[in-house]
Amino acid sequence: METKNSKRRFVIISFDALSSRDMEVLKSMPGFSRLYRDGSYCENVKSVYPSLTYPAHCSISTGMLPVNHGVTSNQLLQPGRKDPDWHWTRNHIKTDTFYDAALRKGMTVASLLWPVTGKSNITWNMPEIYANRLWKNQIAVSLSNGTPDYLLELQKRFGKTRQGLKQPMLDDFVHQSALWTIKEKKPDVIMIHYVDLDSMRHHYGYASKEADSALLRHDRRLVDILDVLQEEGLTEDTTLFVLGDHDQIPVKNIIYLNSIFKDKGLIKAKNGKITDWKAYAQTLDGSSYVHVKDRTDTDTYAEVEAILKTLESIPSYGIEKVYTSDEAAALGASRDAAFMLEAASGFKFLPAIDKPAVAPIPPAVDGWFDESISTHGFSPDKENYTTVFFAMGKGIKKNTVIPSMSLIDEGPTFAKAMGTVLYDTDGRVLEEILDI
Repeated sequence: METKNSKRRFVIISFDALSSRDMEVLKSMPGFSRLYRDGSYCENVKSVYPSLTYPAHCSISTGMLPVNHGVTSNQLLQPGRKDPDWHWTRNHIKTDTFYDAALRKGMTVASLLWPVTGKSNITWNMPEIYANRLWKNQIAVSLSNGTPDYLLELQKRFGKTRQGLKQPMLDDFVHQSALWTIKEKKPDVIMIHYVDLDSMRHHYGYASKEADSALLRHDRRLVDILDVLQEEGLTEDTTLFVLGDHDQIPVKNIIYLNSIFKDKGLIKAKNGKITDWKAYAQTLDGSSYVHVKDRTDTDTYAEVEAILKTLESIPSYGIEKVYTSDEAAALGASRDAAFMLEAASGFKFLPAIDKPAVAPIPPAVDGWFDESISTHGFSPDKENYTTVFFAMGKGIKKNTVIPSMSLIDEGPTFAKAMGTVLYDTDGRVLEEILDI
């Protein structure tokens, strides 16, 4: 039974690709140093498998592993589409979320670019979604998946800041919108997803000056939010959660499994487009699902398994491990694929069918790498591959250090702090930091 709670507000900030390895730098910055001084934290937060933004954020939202909440990849399985659809809408999540629990309690909720919230019941919603077809318009796509009057107001006030999906302009637009929302809407819960750091690491490198600048911008954004809470007289009633979703790992080479499958006759194509397939690699950057179209086709299944085992045995192909469907599900990933592959250090997977089996990442143009030279999607058990979690404010103990935890512990903790509950989660409530 849900319990009543005194009037409280909750600010949940996700800094995409924020790493445990960033903490030594962030400790000296004004915003993050305050989290260390006045809050509780964990510098050793395990992500989920695959460690991608959408599965990770759904695990944060639900307290469930991807295999149980249903969002086991960023994109849908759409072989042959150059730009597949993503799991943009709430209906892809098969379990409860902390923000649904807050809404049931009668709380107002604002969401800015929080993944997999399109077409949800969130009070003020700017969903993370983009127009990925020539006949689609970004404004129309956003309006049809979010809160129209709210989005139009944000566009009118801050739209000039935005330049499509380019960073840091997109995060600047989100940030201005978030500050205005806190001041004008005063939501009981606000969820904000910043992507600046993730983008800079992908395209300039993990430890690039551009990534360092993004960390500085994130700290200023955090300070701005703390300042506006103070200015609005909301600080004493606010609980702040700040988190990352996954780390990144530098890569140099790309594995094109679908090119191998095409050469083996398992994928048919015409004019560079897939016309039919028996096996297909749904790539996840640091890992990959391998689907067999007809799982009752034992001959194809055996052929694919033999190909993958051969590739695994040759280090130059960059495959560290081949998992069966049951093994992948046991790790929290999808049970729908026939196999799941983990890339070796320095390698990642991409889906093209007309490339060499393995190829180096193309060189940068004007410092920008079109293909990511640092990425995620790897097993969360990779060494030095963890993220972080902070909690501060009303109902949070000071200076409690959590030795280790998982993303799946965050949603249940948010719900408990809000005076509600998520049932049957894979994670736990972080009772040790709560003072309620």
